[in-house]
Amino acid sequence: MTRPSFPDADAPVLAQVVEFLSSHALEDGPPAMEDLALVFGDDEVSTLEDRFGLLCARLGLDPLESVVLALAAFSDISPELGQVLAPSPAPAASTRTTPRTIARLLAHAGYSEGSIYRALDAHGTLRRAGAVRMLAPQDDAPLLDGRIACATAVATFLLAADVDDPSCGGRLRRVDALELPLGREHVIARLQGLVALPDGPIPFLHGPDAELLLAAAGGGVLLVGALELSDPALRLDAAIASTLEQRVLVVDHLAAMETREAGQLAGWLADLPRPLLLGQGPRDLGALDGLAVTEVRVPPPSHDERIAAWRAGLGEIEGLGEVAALHRLPIARIDDSIRDVVAGIATTGAAPVAADVADAARRASAARLGETAQRIEGELGWEDLVLPPRPLTLLRSLGAFMRHRDRVLGEWGYARRSGGSRGMVALFTGESGTGKTMAALVVARELGLELYRVDLATMVSKWIGETERNLDRVFNAAEGSSAVPFFDEADAMFGKRSAIGDAHDRYANVGVSYLLQRLEQHDGAVILATNLLGNIDTAFLRRFSAVIEFPFPNAQHRRLLWERLIPEQAPAAADLDLDFLAERFELSGGAIRNSALAAAVIAAEEGGSIGMEHIVRAVALEYAKLGRLTVAADFGPFHELVRAG
Repeated sequence: MTRPSFPDADAPVLAQVVEFLSSHALEDGPPAMEDLALVFGDDEVSTLEDRFGLLCARLGLDPLESVVLALAAFSDISPELGQVLAPSPAPAASTRTTPRTIARLLAHAGYSEGSIYRALDAHGTLRRAGAVRMLAPQDDAPLLDGRIACATAVATFLLAADVDDPSCGGRLRRVDALELPLGREHVIARLQGLVALPDGPIPFLHGPDAELLLAAAGGGVLLVGALELSDPALRLDAAIASTLEQRVLVVDHLAAMETREAGQLAGWLADLPRPLLLGQGPRDLGALDGLAVTEVRVPPPSHDERIAAWRAGLGEIEGLGEVAALHRLPIARIDDSIRDVVAGIATTGAAPVAADVADAARRASAARLGETAQRIEGELGWEDLVLPPRPLTLLRSLGAFMRHRDRVLGEWGYARRSGGSRGMVALFTGESGTGKTMAALVVARELGLELYRVDLATMVSKWIGETERNLDRVFNAAEGSSAVPFFDEADAMFGKRSAIGDAHDRYANVGVSYLLQRLEQHDGAVILATNLLGNIDTAFLRRFSAVIEFPFPNAQHRRLLWERLIPEQAPAAADLDLDFLAERFELSGGAIRNSALAAAVIAAEEGGSIGMEHIVRAVALEYAKLGRLTVAADFGPFHELVRAG
């Protein structure tokens, strides 16, 4: 059999197909085909014919595959021709053709039926790319009489309009390159090389702005969740959309997979045109056992790169350097913050200042950590802390480090001497109520950051790997945010180690090691707290940037606390004796706060001013809560009052 000369490679395919149909299938000649002359104005591809040529080029189709695709696509782009190609008898609403119809039609052009069926093979280009789908035959019809459906993405590409939902119900997500400078040019250059490779190990990326760097390297990104790939139809949708839109196909949400789904991932990926994998961190590699991958760690943007992004969006603003130093946001979140600031300018008309930028940075990142921790709020400042000079000096030094670390570690070269760590990890130790949480809030507020409490005891799990996953969620949310994680009950993990007696002890030590690793990798501020320093293994103390002890308040500090915790505007009776309260009642700052508030409530209920009677009754309630006896040595002349109460 001679090689078919149809279609002619030098002539438009759609026009040749219509002419061929008019000669072999249309009794009355071709119908009016305004569709084929459709013009798209200023679009880079001006006609339907041109778009079909571009479609075939992007899919890499041979001449026969191009003709088969044209015949299948007529159902969507030309109902007249679609009706002609539908097998007879056919349902009135159906214009879908079949493999047998196409094979018999193209026999007139010299093609064998077998060549047509091979063009529609499940492993052929048309179906592997997702351009066409085979619908199941109805009513036990022969396999070759099943309908051929052209992918929606193909029809919308030809019509240059997303007439259907291109996100496939939100399961396909698109990311375009930002106009802001991303920095990290060496990473983008490496990604460009990986995207261009036709085969080899699958690239696995993790780190801030990874999808944006990919978009810059490959002209756009199409994201799909790993679990969504269990749907064969969605795999085809993802394949054809990424090919036609020339986007890098990226599979993310790897951590959501259970062991069973992770074992199927390799098979799902085989149906896709060499996707890339996007994870939250190195731990996601555990879900990729059996896959040949190459890891790409995306570093966070440097201080200079963050400043460049802020300036590109907002211009020069005094104090922008300090905002960039304290709010270590990825470029994606800086972009959100810039939009927030610009919206404020449009509303108020006022030029932005550094405080506006810092507020926008906090808003852009606060919600992330809020999913894993509890935000601590309060209008507190240094004047609210009642502490000896030494812990106060150490607390102020934490803020100084966070403000100047980029200059000291980067410009002055201390990063090499400090092992490369750029974060700050402080341990606050002291009895309950001595002000650890308040001090953490003051430090965070001085830096313009938000404080989020994480109960470390709730992070620990007896299940293997669960502790690490819990910690991952917290640190992944905290990275690149304007938040300071505050880990309470630190001795839940950093307690003194004992000999390994069973697997539980071994995995508990693994959890501690992983927490230390994440603390050292985190480039922001982290504060941990414990009630008893003696419970912390001394081997861990050297891993902290600072250990600050909060002593139990002495009489002098207790008097200051009573004075500050009874507001000036509160109605105070003349008999208030703060010296008596400070000397007699050895209470922590938290207990004094509780007593002062309870006394105010008692006085308000009785309709009078806050007097000694109300306060000693409140102290007695606090003693009862603490399990302490109300002895005469403490309460003096008020002892009978609290006994009677």
